[in-house]
Amino acid sequence: MTSSKRRRPTVVDGDEAEADRKRILITMGDPGGIGPEVALAALADRELTGSHELVLVGERRVFDECAAALRLPQPGAVIESGERGARYEPGRPSTEGALAALDAIEGAASLCRSGDADAMVTSPVSKAAIAAAGVEFTGHTEHLAKLAGVTTPLMLFVAGPMRVALATTHLALRDVPAAITSDGLVECLLVLNDGLERLLGLPGPRIAVVSLNPHAGEGGRFGSEEERVIIPAIESARNEGIAVSGPHAADTIFCGLGDASCRLPGAAYDAALAMYHDQGVIPVKLAGFGGAVNVTLGLGIIRTSVDHGTAFSLAGRGEADAGSMKAAVRLAASMAARRSASERDSG
Repeated sequence: MTSSKRRRPTVVDGDEAEADRKRILITMGDPGGIGPEVALAALADRELTGSHELVLVGERRVFDECAAALRLPQPGAVIESGERGARYEPGRPSTEGALAALDAIEGAASLCRSGDADAMVTSPVSKAAIAAAGVEFTGHTEHLAKLAGVTTPLMLFVAGPMRVALATTHLALRDVPAAITSDGLVECLLVLNDGLERLLGLPGPRIAVVSLNPHAGEGGRFGSEEERVIIPAIESARNEGIAVSGPHAADTIFCGLGDASCRLPGAAYDAALAMYHDQGVIPVKLAGFGGAVNVTLGLGIIRTSVDHGTAFSLAGRGEADAGSMKAAVRLAASMAARRSASERDSG
């Protein structure tokens, strides 16, 4: 990976605007998917580039060819994360393309950890293609956590006022109950509370914990996890000073979540902690598909992502919607700005 060191601006009178200009890295994603296209579309947005320094991470050849084919502006700075020499065909996953996507992820994460970038935004990859290449990979969240050496990464989806975190991520549904523990839920709530306060600007956030079973278990009639695992975790988190309640039935708590202007059940809360992937992601995508953002908390770096996959069937046709990518860049920049302000205040 080739890159150049960047000196951080020193904040003096009149220089705050320059200090607040963040360096945001955008990874290539699978070169056979729509990742390169939506990344280039973000660079073509003058609102984004006027406020922040956006830098692509991946293979320049992929970006150049995508820009030429779809008549998008040619990229400026590209940090080369590797040159595998293979030809990547739009619309087709490949082993070499999967590994190139992984190179970009790891390169961007390294630059964020070293302080050479303020945040990273990831384009979609193919989990199946990466696994077929012989790499153990269940998703960006888990892979970035492994690189960072952290044990409790937290996946958080943001769609407007709706914020939903996941206690478990990419698991078969049959494996979810055993994966949910009281200690694990407390750790999730601590990470979520810190992220909401420090990076999303929500002091004293109110968090709703979602039940695993229908009707919050109905007093044990539909399962015992609420009584045995979830309620003790909520009580422990309250003892840590977190404003948390539940368990709330999943069929109502997402209604109006985060929207204080309505009287729906979720309006009383700033965020929810769902027990498994589809329980939390389905309502988010119903509320804001194409504009929702996937955030990973607890990594020590800022990472956001699009809310969609590689869409191989759309690749190379110029039909991809870059709304989620642009939203992910905006959110990454705002999180980086809040972190910088917090560090200045504490320093």
